[in-house]
Amino acid sequence: LLVATAAGAAVLGERQETIPARTDFTRFPMQVGDWHGQTETMELEYVQALKFDDYIMANFEKGERVPVNFYVAWYDSQRAGASAHSPRSCIPGGGWQIADLSQRVIDGVQVEGRPLAVNRVDIRKGEYKQLVYYWFQQRGRVITNEYLVKWYIFWDGLTRNRSDGALIRLTTILPPGGDEAAADRRLVDFARAVAGPLEQYVPG
Repeated sequence: LLVATAAGAAVLGERQETIPARTDFTRFPMQVGDWHGQTETMELEYVQALKFDDYIMANFEKGERVPVNFYVAWYDSQRAGASAHSPRSCIPGGGWQIADLSQRVIDGVQVEGRPLAVNRVDIRKGEYKQLVYYWFQQRGRVITNEYLVKWYIFWDGLTRNRSDGALIRLTTILPPGGDEAAADRRLVDFARAVAGPLEQYVPG
């Protein structure tokens, strides 16, 4: 296995990667179903640290409901050290504590013909609470396991000459005394609305 991995890495280093055609996030609609959004700009220090090739960060609201923060980081290539950062690692760095981490499947949502599976993270900082859904959408796959992300980057680089992909994260606050089930419904509703439009920005 080590010999095969070393040989594969040597081959990858000599090949020019295939970068798929896609629409950049400057064209992402700010009206998604019944959700209306407003873009935000990430500070330069974070842009430089994350090393993505394209991104979107926007707050979407539906009526008078609590907003959903929508963030996607896109990478043309994840072979040379720049790759999607897992919220599982970044969340504690921001001073938040992970109170609960689980996986769930979003009913009625499919990506590339397969049900959308997400990581569900309940995070807390003092009295503040947020609920986060995130997944890795990469070369036609939806992945929730960070180790599998790394494996498929290697495998697809070897067999498909591609290592592009994206991290997708949805976040909503849990107001004091708020209903956690309502926060889940909010994120599920937005995931259903955004999955289709997202396909031309994150190609399979």
